[in-house]
Amino acid sequence: MPPEKDKASSEFWRALEAERYDISYRKSVRAPEIQYKIKTLTKVPERLKKVYFHAGRYSAGDRDQTAIDAHYAMEKLEG
Repeated sequence: MPPEKDKASSEFWRALEAERYDISYRKSVRAPEIQYKIKTLTKVPERLKKVYFHAGRYSAGDRDQTAIDAHYAMEKLEG
């Protein structure tokens, strides 16, 4: 092997090992990747909660009149 090729190979391996043992990423403080959004909750009316509850029962297979009415009311609300 020619000496210049051996030297280039040796430098390559030194650079590779230096990159392998590089821990500078641990020392830097990174910006958080997650952006939190604070949202104020609105109070949902009890009538609407009941409609969604009984419509969910209809979706689960219940076919009593309350569930049927709630299902149609929810379809009307959501378009």
